[in-house]
Amino acid sequence: MQKKKNDALKKDIKVFGNPRALCTAALLAALTVVISAICKSFTVTMSVRITFENLPLILSGYILGPWVGLLTGLCADLTSTAATYGLGQINPILTLGSASVGFIAGIVSHYIIPKKSALQMFICVFSSHIIGNMIIKTLGLYIYYRTPPVEIAVRILVYLGIAVFESIILSAIIKSKGITKAIGDLKL
Repeated sequence: MQKKKNDALKKDIKVFGNPRALCTAALLAALTVVISAICKSFTVTMSVRITFENLPLILSGYILGPWVGLLTGLCADLTSTAATYGLGQINPILTLGSASVGFIAGIVSHYIIPKKSALQMFICVFSSHIIGNMIIKTLGLYIYYRTPPVEIAVRILVYLGIAVFESIILSAIIKSKGITKAIGDLKL
């Protein structure tokens, strides 16, 4: 009976690789929710805010792969939206944008440019922001809330700046010996 339960558990976390990866993804999703809540005070307009909530999502995809990055983004966005606005306010396009941030980071770091470098991190962060935030989330804001073109242009400029900052921060995090040692067992 116990063996059946253990086999079922292994099947359930297969996408995560191991229990440590599952716990790491959960912690990164929770960190995203916390950063999102803190950064809500840096809202410029309804569609433009200075936030670093994507940093843990990019890190999740970068370390754990595209599917775990996608699930981390999905979990983080649904939790953050439900906690802040209620379940009825979930915007599926914005949720897809968050999920794609982690997914694109994983695709770039694991399949497109698998050699770890500062350039890889730069491309990973920028491609995640361009596809997830500048295209998908901006489209969701326009469709659901009719965001004016001026706000869209400002939003794109803000995310370019955020991407530069996050590239620097994530490069420093990944170069840390403690982080490198900790994530050694997490890679899929």
